[in-house]
Amino acid sequence: MARRIASARARRARALAVLAVLAAATLVPTAPASASGPDLTVPRADLEAAFKCPIDPANATTTPVMFVTGTGATGDQGYLIGQQAFEASGHPVCYMNFPDSTTADIQVSVEYLVYGLRKEFQLAGRKVAVIGISQGGLLPRFALTYWPDLRRKVGDVVAAAGTQHGTTVSRGCSAENPCPPANWQQLAGSNLLDAINSQPDETPGPVSYTTVRSLTDQTVQPQDGKHPTSALSGASNILIQDVCPGRQTTHIGTAVDSVTFEAFLDAMAHSGKEKRGAAKVSRLPADVCDHPYATGLDEAQTNLFLSASDAIVGANQDSAPKVPAEPPVRKVFRRPAD
Repeated sequence: MARRIASARARRARALAVLAVLAAATLVPTAPASASGPDLTVPRADLEAAFKCPIDPANATTTPVMFVTGTGATGDQGYLIGQQAFEASGHPVCYMNFPDSTTADIQVSVEYLVYGLRKEFQLAGRKVAVIGISQGGLLPRFALTYWPDLRRKVGDVVAAAGTQHGTTVSRGCSAENPCPPANWQQLAGSNLLDAINSQPDETPGPVSYTTVRSLTDQTVQPQDGKHPTSALSGASNILIQDVCPGRQTTHIGTAVDSVTFEAFLDAMAHSGKEKRGAAKVSRLPADVCDHPYATGLDEAQTNLFLSASDAIVGANQDSAPKVPAEPPVRKVFRRPAD
């Protein structure tokens, strides 16, 4: 009898031990399946072919840079305008050639950037600093919102004339007048921007965010008032005309403006301090307004590039595939981000 009681007690003790282990397992936090973000659906060969590094970031000794072009331009075309400034900065540089001259569905283009940031981080062995113009200012924030692994791979984001909250400058898109997908998606009130802006943090992760905008931007508006469309909550938001009163900086010109580029250099110089590493106007060079463009850029040549840019962007947009309505927002982007 005593042996039977002892045996029963032993079985009961083992059962309780098993239950305790199972209960503990349910209490241990595990990484969510989406810790690295949604799977990339673009074929890897396409992503690899789109990744370009004119200044090799392999084993970089300085902060590697990812330049992100805007709607209607290839990465090759966008980089050409600022090439001499990037070369003068002394930093390695990469960029992506997004599909259809960056006019395709932004939900597809963002996958290219996710791949590019991961690849450059891997090559450089250190955090990447991102500078983007227009849609190129929105894409890094989109990527960092939904692909959390990037937040330890990116130190700084500088968004010039970013379409963060959409533009009220209409391109006349309608069922009767189809537009490229990205044009629909960057209009104020678009479903995609509503989804991104419904997330709890406009500057996700321990990343420093800086935005730069111009009152004379002819493409992305409004840029003044209480809620400038390019400004982000949690970022250092810089208005070019607050730094250089009366300056006439165009939309594309915002990318190579002396204020923008000095802000980018300042952010990189103070990287590693989480959100406190964003650019500060008080640290910009005293002569930042003495020249219109970034150090290294020839003023006459840059004027020519910028004067031709509208025609190039227009031609690229005219030849791009068009749709009669905004593409549906993918389910993975509609739910709150992890």
